[in-house]
Amino acid sequence: MTIGQMEPDHERALYELLGRMVSMAAHLELRLQMLASNLVETPYAAHWINGENSSRVIKLIGDVAKEHPRVSAERLEVLQETLKQCTSLLTRRHGYVHGAWSVDQSDLAGSVTWQTMRFTRGKQTPTFSPLSLDDLADLVTSLDQVMTQVMIWMVEHIKSGSIPSVSETDEPTG
Repeated sequence: MTIGQMEPDHERALYELLGRMVSMAAHLELRLQMLASNLVETPYAAHWINGENSSRVIKLIGDVAKEHPRVSAERLEVLQETLKQCTSLLTRRHGYVHGAWSVDQSDLAGSVTWQTMRFTRGKQTPTFSPLSLDDLADLVTSLDQVMTQVMIWMVEHIKSGSIPSVSETDEPTG
């Protein structure tokens, strides 16, 4: 059974949510590239960050943040958790975008369960994931939430560089 055999209203709802999810994931990837460019603090960042796949950008952010003098241990911990969420959500996104949509025919009772199937690098067998309106809606919401977390972290990081420390503003004594 293929997508054309789905009820029209259900199919339309899936495609609407798919479009919203793809758009939200693209916004998240853009924000991650902005964060990476901000962290490396060079005008040349665009040459190796912009257009790079999200997993490489996420790795770069994590690596640079570990070494960055303005990123405290507490802020690093928050960022690392956010980056883990980004990775997990973008992996879910891959299942919808790169997976073939089909019906799981293994249920002997005959219930219709939609799924995605795709091959992933290095694996001999395909990966199957559920395909549902609820899961897609949850993914859209979760992408929006983690994008907000990325933006909050980035704004706080930018602000931390624009406020002089007490030692920089103090007059020398003696």
